Amino acid sequence: MELRITALVVICMLSYYVDCGNAQSVCSSESRESEDGLAACLQSIRDTMVNESAFWFGTDYPVNCPVPEYTIECVNLDPTPVSMADRLFFKGTFDVLTIEHYMDVTIHEKPGTYEGCGHIYTSDIEEDHSLDPIDPDPLTPWQTSHGFSASVQGLADTSAHYTLVIQDVGFIFLHGVYINIPGDSFDIANGEAIDAYHGPLYYRNDPQNPYIFMLFRQNQTNMELTQYWTDYFNDPSGSGFFNISDFAADQNLQGPVAINWLMSITDPYISEKQPFVNICPLFVEEAEREVDLYHVPNDIPFTVSVNIDYFSVGMNFSTCCNDYSYENATYSLDPIGDGTVTPFDNKDQPISITLLKMKLTPLPIDFRGELYTLLMIDPDISNNPGTGTREKPLAHWLVTNIPNGRVDQGDIVLSYRGSMPPSGQTHRYQFLLYEQENLLDIDPYDYTPDCQNQGIPDRCLFEVQRFVSENQLQFLGATWYNATSDAYVAYTKVEQGEPKEEVCALIPGYENPCPTSKGTSQHFTRIIVEIVVFVLLVFVIVT
Repeated sequence: MELRITALVVICMLSYYVDCGNAQSVCSSESRESEDGLAACLQSIRDTMVNESAFWFGTDYPVNCPVPEYTIECVNLDPTPVSMADRLFFKGTFDVLTIEHYMDVTIHEKPGTYEGCGHIYTSDIEEDHSLDPIDPDPLTPWQTSHGFSASVQGLADTSAHYTLVIQDVGFIFLHGVYINIPGDSFDIANGEAIDAYHGPLYYRNDPQNPYIFMLFRQNQTNMELTQYWTDYFNDPSGSGFFNISDFAADQNLQGPVAINWLMSITDPYISEKQPFVNICPLFVEEAEREVDLYHVPNDIPFTVSVNIDYFSVGMNFSTCCNDYSYENATYSLDPIGDGTVTPFDNKDQPISITLLKMKLTPLPIDFRGELYTLLMIDPDISNNPGTGTREKPLAHWLVTNIPNGRVDQGDIVLSYRGSMPPSGQTHRYQFLLYEQENLLDIDPYDYTPDCQNQGIPDRCLFEVQRFVSENQLQFLGATWYNATSDAYVAYTKVEQGEPKEEVCALIPGYENPCPTSKGTSQHFTRIIVEIVVFVLLVFVIVT
């Protein structure tokens, strides 16, 4: 039997560290149906608990972060490479043989809606995720936010009561404590929630982070917390960093007798639950990779959020044989949704531009001592090669020497020009943010030598790549919107003197010349004639 278990454990460990295709996990429900299979699963869990290379905080950490820095990739409360067991318990004190049982844990994902990073996310998925610690499918904060259930296979002492502790292994945060769970039914609901479950709020996709479920046997049927731990859990700031070794010793707990864990990645739900955290540049970058903005470098990560708000004052106007009425409009750019707006909505310069650096703590991260450049372009104007191409787009706005992250305090090199896509076309307008090394003194004409449009000689065929290179600009972030031509574009172009026939050709109701009031005059004439006839008839009858 020992030989069979050893062989199964070897297969299990291989399945954890290499790609085994469709190989069945040693801890799958099917594998655990036999006594040997269950034993192999438990041994694999024990081995993984003490394996110093199994998780990101182990032996890989000093390789990936040789000089630990406060960056999103290298944040680590204790950079000493350790196993999961030594991360949680006092080093060398964890006894793997206390793990006697397998604990089934199921995460219940529910449908719903949340707002994250300026975008509304809606999920219709309702799914149960059964955790497999040896072959885990990573789960996101949204997926794990709705609750869990647990059962234990083959509890030896059903008369005992148990304590369940849920903890973030990477950052030692507590995510749930339940005491006095009866062993005969093992229903979490029949226990006492000292700190009710709250799911992972992990902030990166690579590497994944483990969240562990640990079951301890109590020596008391109705265990009460010591005064220290009572005060700890009553303190709103207390259920953060958690020392499981001290808790287990103080409460005289045995074990853990059963363990399971999930592996977490991130999603924008974290920005709703922890607004002081800003990892939105990660998701904007993912969205940008989908649309592939031409002037955004693929090898430089997004590190700053560029949040832009518009307010457009309403107006009434007539153009192309039609009357139009636009009300006041307010909206925020949503690059993750690749949103489409009308040119009327962004005809006026943004009322607010907020720059936010990526950060993981409530502590503010400011822009002191740094200078920035913001460039707005339209690379989709390539149908007009004399005005712009993808490589040399039309520049709509250029602000340099932005101090303290305040765009409104920067130097305006090119004033704001709203979107003006031709009739029947949709253009994607981009805002590109760069960091400067020094103060800049920019003459926009230096970067438009090929411009053939005399109306905008300092904007058309703007040489973005040369502008970035010569001024030693470092890309930081971007945002964008799509704009489809509307009546306001036609109105503006006609007012600027462009040929009305060309501008209005695709506008419904347009005729040349526009319909006059002739039809209306004939209608009123007919009414007057009918009234006169009626009056004459009445006169004849009366007389």
